Amino acid sequence: MLLLTGADSLLARSFLSTLPADQTVRGVDRAFHAPLPETAEIYTGDLRHQAFVDAILEDVDAVLHLAPIAARLDNETDTLDHATRGTYQLVKSAGERGAKIVLGSSLDLFATLWDRYLVDESWRPRPQAQLDQLCAYLAEIATREVVRVTGTPAIALRFGAIVDNATASARPYDPRWLHVDDAVSAIRRALAAEFSGWRIFHISAKGDRVAVPVTRAADEPLRYDPLHDFADRWPTQPAPAERADPEPIPTRPIRNVVVFGAGGPLGAAVAEVLSPHYTLRLTDLKPVEELTHAKPQSEGAPLPTIPQPPHEWRCVDVRDAAQVIDACAGMDAIVNLSVVRHDPADAFRVNTLGAFHVMQAAVVQRIHRVVHTGPFMLGDRGAGGYDWDEYIVDDVPPRPGIGWVYIPSKLLGQEICRVFADHYGLSVPTLTFCAFRNPAVPSRYVHPLSVSWEDAAHAVHCALRVETLPTPYDYFHIGADLPHGVFPNQKAKTILGWQPHDRFEELYARAEKRD
Repeated sequence: MLLLTGADSLLARSFLSTLPADQTVRGVDRAFHAPLPETAEIYTGDLRHQAFVDAILEDVDAVLHLAPIAARLDNETDTLDHATRGTYQLVKSAGERGAKIVLGSSLDLFATLWDRYLVDESWRPRPQAQLDQLCAYLAEIATREVVRVTGTPAIALRFGAIVDNATASARPYDPRWLHVDDAVSAIRRALAAEFSGWRIFHISAKGDRVAVPVTRAADEPLRYDPLHDFADRWPTQPAPAERADPEPIPTRPIRNVVVFGAGGPLGAAVAEVLSPHYTLRLTDLKPVEELTHAKPQSEGAPLPTIPQPPHEWRCVDVRDAAQVIDACAGMDAIVNLSVVRHDPADAFRVNTLGAFHVMQAAVVQRIHRVVHTGPFMLGDRGAGGYDWDEYIVDDVPPRPGIGWVYIPSKLLGQEICRVFADHYGLSVPTLTFCAFRNPAVPSRYVHPLSVSWEDAAHAVHCALRVETLPTPYDYFHIGADLPHGVFPNQKAKTILGWQPHDRFEELYARAEKRD
């Protein structure tokens, strides 16, 4: 049984039309504007609902996942949630059942490069901060990280701009065009191919006029051979327009800072450290009066206090784009400490979509500096991660794993921050942590990437006041000076000017011998 998502799209319907009468397909979409072929089972629903995902995967041995490039919901937030959380849940559940994955993606991820370079599959994507590209790019990442753990065979097909004969004949030639019949051919080859692990192929038209040429897709296991070059439409191609990149958002003195997630223990520590230096707008989902009496997150973890003027507290839900934009009005910098760790739905709504809303707000309110935070991206255990390694520097490739939804959902949020930072010329230092400690609380063990609440708060202050970063988005492990030799903290010291104070020596230093 083949499961087809985004089944109401032109590409999906064209694919279905080529199948033999005895081929059973389960077509899934949010809604259908016309009937599918009689051989197709039709399911209407939402991939963000795990029960629906489980139902549509029954007896499925292959998944053609076109929803990230086809499904558009009522607003940007829901669309992005469907492309990220929906993809993660679908691919993870499919992998548990041993199903092959073919993912639809987009060559537009290289739109900023193809007028200068012959891009192939070995190039790193350069997505822009646009919904269509974010959906495609983040769906790739979500799929890749599941496949890394499960070993599920998965192919990502990055398509050009798919057109049929009627569309091509009515518009000026576009070198991004890909005839829908060639796209269908690539899908059929991908579904029939024997392979293992994660593969990516660029699927474009025939000839040398295309924006991105066919390279690896022509070889095994795909052997893709497009038939359409649109040569009769070449004379209609307009002169290339100059690419209009957005004006970089300029820096400005930082006097007013909004903090999201201020009700947590790190938020409480950050408020205490920052309040002498900035006017703070502290925000969280709940009123501060309620949070001051809450149970500490862990023994010795700080609790927020009621801010005194000129500082203020606002109840803000980072899952609501309008609330986030409003909270950023009049601010010079943003600190995003918001987090959900365990709820499968809200982890994505807060950690992924919350980051999207914060970065949107930075653009709307013209805020250059955004300090983002989260867990270190090393949740995958064993040989697939870094458990067997030492001296793990800040910029190692992420290995979030899938054992704890908190970490992959945060990875997608970090990638959103990276895309926005690059696209709008922002400055986004991202501070990542593993284990927070109160030095006054006894313990038998200290994790190699541990830090005190106060030192972590000072790292946030350093990230606010540093003048420049080497790149628009920069990633830092924040940990104490420990002798373990596993997580060096030199990058944060050198670039941010941060110096941790608490070392937790009593947990690893031998007592002096006495006569």
